[in-house]
Amino acid sequence: MNNSIKDLKDLFYKIKNKGWIQSGTTNLGDIGHTFEKLIGIQSNELEFPDFEGVEIKTKNKYSTSYTTLFCCTPTGPHFHEVERLKDLYGYPDYKLKEYKVLNTSIYSNYKNKVGIKYYFELKVDKEKQKIFLLIFNLKKELIEDIVYWDFDILEEKLYRKLKYLAFIKADKLTNQNKKYFKYYLMKIYKLKNFDTFVSLIEKGIIRISLKIGVFRTGKKIGQIHDHGTSFCIEEDNLEKLYDLIEVCK
Repeated sequence: MNNSIKDLKDLFYKIKNKGWIQSGTTNLGDIGHTFEKLIGIQSNELEFPDFEGVEIKTKNKYSTSYTTLFCCTPTGPHFHEVERLKDLYGYPDYKLKEYKVLNTSIYSNYKNKVGIKYYFELKVDKEKQKIFLLIFNLKKELIEDIVYWDFDILEEKLYRKLKYLAFIKADKLTNQNKKYFKYYLMKIYKLKNFDTFVSLIEKGIIRISLKIGVFRTGKKIGQIHDHGTSFCIEEDNLEKLYDLIEVCK
């Protein structure tokens, strides 16, 4: 791993020294896609680290959004569980109001209102080794607790993809409708352990986000568009999950 980190550091400094670099894509996540292209790796959705055992996350300097660690579909009574949740507890899409969507973030330390009828909350059950999704009505009476994430699946995903993390920051500017990035900081982290991950979910520091939309155009119009069920954390809390082992600037 020392060699992998050294290789990534060398590549980062070469890119940093270039200064402003034109975006290599117009897609969402262009800061990350451009950096990956510069270091010679292809963007993919595989659940393996991006670079020689190191997962790469990038972020705009002024962004306050959560960082997605990984995605994991919940288990429940239906084979397509997120679709069942959307159909039962979703709310009308803001454009195609005849179709439901379900976009929300869920925490263990408080009940988050979803649409106008429900509250969602997480419950960490260490005895059963599961994280349960609790759903309440407007009176905050429990109406469902049958959806869950298994500890063993979450642990396997976390260690497989995120044992080492490189978190890279970039400035961004637009000139004549073209975007440019200047990569200026990289922090390299090593995961503490799975118990810490679970503890941060219990404290509400790591949240689970459901992003279940609908196709609004094309041949799939009206069909479910699942953007993934993600486990997310704020940048300022990364050192609660990881040990910082190197700063490059």
